[in-house]
Amino acid sequence: MQFIPNFNKSRRNFIQLSALVAASFPLWLSCQNNSQAISENIIIIGAGIAGIAAAKTLKSQGFKVTILEARDRIGGRIYTDKTLGFPVDLGASWIHGIQNNPIGKLAHDFNIGIKQTNDYHVDFYTNNQNKIPDSELEKAESLYEKIIARAKSWSENQEQDVSVNQAVNRFFKPDNLSLRQAKLVNWLLTSEILIETGADLEKLSIWELDEDEAFDGEDYLFPNGYEQIIQNLAQGLEIKLQHPVTEIQYNNQQVTVKTPQGDFSGSAVLITIPLGVLKANQVKFIPELPQDKKTAIQKFNLGVLNKVVLKFPQVFWEKSYEFLGYLPESSPNFTVFMNYDYYNSSPMLMALTGGSFARSLETMTQQQLTDKIMAVLREMYGNSIPNPQEILVTRWSSDPYTLGSYSYIPPGTTAKERDSLASPVNNMLFFAGEATSRQYPATVHGAYLSGLREAQRIQQIFMN
Repeated sequence: MQFIPNFNKSRRNFIQLSALVAASFPLWLSCQNNSQAISENIIIIGAGIAGIAAAKTLKSQGFKVTILEARDRIGGRIYTDKTLGFPVDLGASWIHGIQNNPIGKLAHDFNIGIKQTNDYHVDFYTNNQNKIPDSELEKAESLYEKIIARAKSWSENQEQDVSVNQAVNRFFKPDNLSLRQAKLVNWLLTSEILIETGADLEKLSIWELDEDEAFDGEDYLFPNGYEQIIQNLAQGLEIKLQHPVTEIQYNNQQVTVKTPQGDFSGSAVLITIPLGVLKANQVKFIPELPQDKKTAIQKFNLGVLNKVVLKFPQVFWEKSYEFLGYLPESSPNFTVFMNYDYYNSSPMLMALTGGSFARSLETMTQQQLTDKIMAVLREMYGNSIPNPQEILVTRWSSDPYTLGSYSYIPPGTTAKERDSLASPVNNMLFFAGEATSRQYPATVHGAYLSGLREAQRIQQIFMN
């Protein structure tokens, strides 16, 4: 689910709240007094927001619900760390588009503080502490938008899908630009696409680029952590932590879910296991999943967005900017930093990285990583700046319970195939999570709405 703000809002097709939300959001708020007892026991695998949203809804309708979570915490890819002395979201961070967004509604209902962010509020540097004027960046942004528009337009007339990289290279001609303008366009390709999707441009479908839907309005984050949403939603639910699922058996009568701590049986199971784990075949299905389901699982890929969090003894950067940009001499490198001091008065920077560069960071030692990132910051602010007191690094692609950050579409695959990811099997196996959301993939609200979608589907089957 997107861990970063939407750097390019103009690319999305803004719409009003879907019919699903109007019909079912949030069902559990309007059904708190439902005392009807339902015999069916529903097992939910995963205590991320999709699983918790579904469990909350189903429990409010009288179902018996048990959540099995592999980790020793709830939230999944929503993960707020407090080891630095203040909350830091190492997974999902933003509400993407506040208008009618169900996560914004939850924040309001739970009285959780949120703060608007401005992705364009960037203090931009190149090497030797040289600042890049806003006018230069604006010129590059205009050129970048033209290149993307031309690439998309060209692709619509092609018989075969190609990568974003192939399409862009037809219209991006660095030799016709100054060296700095060419680098700025490359910086925008990194910040607008690579970091946002977590995928290298040669691995992304040009046909599906920016084809997902979004809510209108600005992006917001949680100064005191995204976990507040999860903690409030999870109240009153039966959640069994450290119960990794190894096998799912199903027939016409019941489903049995196996874990090292024991077996659990029910009338149905809702599977919110991240796509990366399904792709790795870490859970055995007996009988095997239908071929169309297995094909859909393998067709989609997992992007990686990793964060490097640095706590300093004092702020040495310009406090008034929300983001810091760096134009590297060579890529890949660190190019985007978030200024946490702007949001919660903490002397902290967060570097945002995506794709193969983000994956490469996972193999570095902490000292290697610190040296690399400090070399960039000293190009921006000089050699006198202090070393960080503490550093945190995410490693989402090697996390055994995610194996990536969120889904993306490679060339040759279409968003329609997300429907195959979401389709139930025998009306006993149900699937939710951001990868199953055709409208809002790679977002928290997409995962949340997918949980409501499947809860509604289960109700229609077992309450009729």
